[in-house]
Amino acid sequence: MAGGYRFLDHMTDAVIEAYGETLEEAFENAAKGVNDTMVDLKTVRPDREIRIAAEGHDIYSLLFDWLDKVMLLLVADGIVMSEFSVKIRHNKGYLLEGTAKGEKLSLEKHHYKVEIKAVTYHEMEIKQEKGKSTVKFLLDL
Repeated sequence: MAGGYRFLDHMTDAVIEAYGETLEEAFENAAKGVNDTMVDLKTVRPDREIRIAAEGHDIYSLLFDWLDKVMLLLVADGIVMSEFSVKIRHNKGYLLEGTAKGEKLSLEKHHYKVEIKAVTYHEMEIKQEKGKSTVKFLLDL
């Protein structure tokens, strides 16, 4: 099964379902979905690499922290990312070490779509089955 993401119908916000063979691949695709909500990813040239660390007391808070940091890089720092790689570790809590590849946001080049206000826990779901992991979340637009 190839990983990816899709946008689900919602009247006012963006709901994204991301999936992959592993939970890590689903998290990577979720981050792509966040960026694709705001800009056209086909226009992004990944010429720089950024390290991103996230943590959570459970897998849901880890997903929230990861997506929030990805969104803030785009909204606050003006870095649009198109490639992601993550490693998730679980000890007393959850730790994620990730890298993102992208470039400085250019409103002319990247075909800006819509502003994301916040990542939310609303409608958040995480499903792990043998050979398939899926995450679903809502972005407040």
